Amino acid sequence: MNKKFFPRAILALIVLAAASLLMIDIVGQSSPLPGVQIGEARGYTPTSSGREAPTGQKEYYSSHYGFSLLYPAEYLVHEYTEQGGAMTVTFEYDDGKAASGFQIFVAPFAGEQITDERFRQDVPSGVREGLRDITVDGATGASFYSEDAMLGATAEVWFIGDGYLYEISTLRELAPWLSDVLATWTFM
Repeated sequence: MNKKFFPRAILALIVLAAASLLMIDIVGQSSPLPGVQIGEARGYTPTSSGREAPTGQKEYYSSHYGFSLLYPAEYLVHEYTEQGGAMTVTFEYDDGKAASGFQIFVAPFAGEQITDERFRQDVPSGVREGLRDITVDGATGASFYSEDAMLGATAEVWFIGDGYLYEISTLRELAPWLSDVLATWTFM
């Protein structure tokens, strides 16, 4: 599989851009997660849902948000607590030659459908191409391609599950790989 990968610096820019948009004037506020301040990056401390991960993979499990997924074992995972009970999780890999990754933004969501207004709020470019309906472990949502001012073409998967909005992003050329990762998603 011959894919172009983006350098770790670009993934860091994704996180910083998302964090800067979501954390303006909120660093230092209390978080719904014990012992964590909003805007504070923290390494992921692995916990388990009891699910067996195949060789070469690890399980990411969030008891707070009620989901689990499998990801390549060599990836580093970081969590960023956001305002209003939200969180961003980054999965990144860089062996010095090639890098890849994706991020999950999760936020409490009272609606049953992602509106155009919510889309415009979270995607300043307004680009949403190749829109398709998708299902992730029973949760209905959408996948589409978008544009980011710093990254260029991105692949996005958004869905609502158990009272949360999940926005998963990667570079467009990594879309097939991200689909494979999301096929392991399980709500707990």
